[in-house]
This record gives sequence, structure tokens and C-alpha cells, in this order.
Amino acid sequence: MDNVLTDKTFPPLQGAQAHDAPSRPAALAEFGLDGMLLSANAEFLQLLHYEEEAVVGRHHSLFLFSEDRDDPQYQALWDLLRAGQSVQREFRRLAGNGQEIWLQASYSPILSDDGTLKGIRKIATDVTAKKRQTANQENILAAISRSTAMVEFAMDGTIIAANANFAALMGYDIDELLGRNHSEFVPAEIVQSPAYAALWNRLRSGEFVQAELSRINRCGRIVWLQASYSPVVDAAGRTVKVMKIATDITERMMQSAEAERLALLDPLTGISNRRGFDLALAAALEDFRRGTEPISLLLLDVDHFKAFNDIYGHQIGDRCLRKVAKALERSVGRPESLVARYGGEEFAVLLPNTTRLEAARVAEAARAAIQGLGIDHPGNAGWGSVTASLGHVTFEAGRDERFHTATELVTAADRALYTAKRLGRNHVADAVDPHSRNSLTIYQVGPVDDPLAQEPDVVRSGGPRRSGLR
Repeated sequence: MDNVLTDKTFPPLQGAQAHDAPSRPAALAEFGLDGMLLSANAEFLQLLHYEEEAVVGRHHSLFLFSEDRDDPQYQALWDLLRAGQSVQREFRRLAGNGQEIWLQASYSPILSDDGTLKGIRKIATDVTAKKRQTANQENILAAISRSTAMVEFAMDGTIIAANANFAALMGYDIDELLGRNHSEFVPAEIVQSPAYAALWNRLRSGEFVQAELSRINRCGRIVWLQASYSPVVDAAGRTVKVMKIATDITERMMQSAEAERLALLDPLTGISNRRGFDLALAAALEDFRRGTEPISLLLLDVDHFKAFNDIYGHQIGDRCLRKVAKALERSVGRPESLVARYGGEEFAVLLPNTTRLEAARVAEAARAAIQGLGIDHPGNAGWGSVTASLGHVTFEAGRDERFHTATELVTAADRALYTAKRLGRNHVADAVDPHSRNSLTIYQVGPVDDPLAQEPDVVRSGGPRRSGLR
């Protein structure tokens, strides 16, 4: 009978087909047009966990779960087969032991000698393990997709796919993202940097990249991502796209930035602390060396502050320092400047792009502002109120650049400060050129509208001395 499956029915595979054939014989079965199983080989019976007498003469639906039998797609499958169509795809089936199995199956028409369709031949391969592995990977990917932002890029940076999380994070609908380029979400200064070009060169070479990155969302807000870029290769090993998985870490980065900001502030006065000053000074000196503008530094010390604490106690002393700090900030009035508590009752003011004359004016304004607080200080002999001594220095670009270090700048300002103290305190002293033989010259600094402020030929400045104590 030509509808009985035998080894002769399927001749041996030759050439490349033989090389690709599975090592075990294929599972073969034959069905009538009514769906009844006519015959099956041992491999098919073993695969489905049935004995021959239990299945021959039974309908094909025996191998289906009940919900699959009622699925309209099942009826559509048999409509195609009875029309003489071949069908090949993966199918879920129910084995005789009650287990789910997946088959990669092809259904082909069996024709009689006159070309009439008389049956359906099925060749099947067990792909259950592969299907479960794929399903597991898909479940993992789905779980990742639910909790993280995912986006795929072509090798030119064009977005070819994105999930809802990524779209929401960047402030777009998914359809609005497709076709946009990766560079549109990157700050301009980064796009133009060699590091950005290097990133895409690494990805095109198939390298995995993981980093914390800043990106720009639709509203122009900076979003920080913990992102991994995974190149995807084709069968030939060529990188064809890049998958990015990202987690929003903006809040953590903002908290970290706030913690860093607080770490640079003096907890008592709220202005910069010594560490913040040192970092700002180093950065300002780098800019100074590359530019043509001068840089100035002012140091001040609250006069006889130990005596103030001895008289009033440290709590009142702390309140005094807070008032001095606020008065100092108000008197400086330069957005590019930095006011810092240098240590104890000593303060520093960093003045980038500030000439010697401008620095002198700032110093005098600060001296007057502190004296103007009118805080009683019986221990400040000759003045009777809280005052401060100030020293300032200016480095000019192009002059003795080998000496333009943070240590040199601070040392010069400190020497000027102690000169102001020797002059009787509540004075301003200017260290003109700490490397000349005449290393320290003192200039009087009057109010801004005082013409003497333009003439550097008077040797000291200060408020009016008092004969008695307040």
C-alpha cells in the first residue's frame, strides 16, 4: 500500500542534505484527509509516547490540548491541508504521558498516480528544549523590559525599537522615538567630543560598554542612566545593531551631587569650606594659566576673636561668624567669586578675572561691611567692635607664570594679612609682588568714589580709630 510509511517511502538524503540531517531518524506519520492517523513510524510513536495500537485510526486532534482543538486556527490548518497546501511551522502538542511537547513539523500532501490528493504526510522534530529555552529568554527579556528602559539602535545610531519605559523616561511616545538618532539625546559638548566617537567605534567593533551617562529628555532636563550597550551580531559575526538596557539613576545622581555640594560647605556659616576653596582655587588657576585675565585672592581674619569667645562664649562667637560670613558675601557681590571659611575665624575670597585695583575695592568694602555690623567687642583694643584685617594679592597673566601656584598665591595674601594686623588691625594690605626684592607694599583703599583709591601712594587704610572701648 502506498499510504503505509516505510523506509523505502523516503529515500536516503544525499550530499549537503545528508550532512544536515539529524543523527536519529525523523518522526513520520500519515493522516487521511479526515484527519485520521493511518500509520506512524517508531520514532513518531516514541516522540509522542504512544503505542501504535492506541493511536492508529484515531483523529489527529488526539495530540492537541482541548483549548487548541477549539481554536479556529486548528480548523484553518486542516482547510489548508485538504486544499493541497504544505504547512511548516512549530506546533504545541500533547504527548501520551500528559506532557507538553513542541514539534517543528511539516505537513505535505500525498498524491495518487492521477494527481488526486489522498492524504497528508507529517515529518516532525522535537524542539521542546529549544522552545523552552527561547521562552525562558523571552520571559527574562520581558521581565527586564517591565522594569528597565530598552532601546535598539542601528549602527549609525538610528533608533529602530524602544519599549514603553524608555519612551516614558525620555518624554516621548514610542512612535516618536523611531527614526531619531542617539545623538539627539546627548549633550552637545559630549557629541562633539572624541569620547563620543570612541563609544560608537567600540560598539561597531562588537565591544560591550557599560557606564553611567547623562542624557537629555524631551523637556531639556538632564536624565542620568546606568546603561549597558550590547552589540548584536548576525550569523557571520557582523555587528548589525546595538541593544541598550538602561536604568534611571537621576535621583541617586542628584542626591550624590547634593551630598558632594554639602561636603564642600562649612556647616556653621553655609559658605564654602576649606576643601571647596582648594578645589575652586585649583580650577581658577588652571583657567588663569590658559587665559589673559588676572586672578586675585583676599584673606581676612576677625580681629582678636579669641578674646570675643572668652568674653561671650562660643555660641555667641558662632553667631558672630555667621554674621561676618553674610556681610562678606554681600560686600563681595561678584557671581564668579567664591567666599569661603578658610579656618576658625579666617575667611578667603577667590576673585577670578579681577585686577589689583578691583580686588582692593572688594577688600575695603568687606572691611567696612564687617565693621558696620556694629557688634560689640570690648576685647578688640582701639576699635571696640568686631573688625577684620584683610590682605589681598593679584597675579597677572604673563608675569612670572612659573610662580603662579596655589601655595604662592595663598602665601602672598597671608603675608599681606599679617601686615594689616601689624598696622593696628581693621586695615587692608596689598601684597604687590611677593617675588620682588621689595616684596610687600601697602596701599590705602578708600570708598569707591574716593579719588585717593585711584592713587596707590598712601601706605595704609582702615576705619577711624577710637580712643575708648565700647
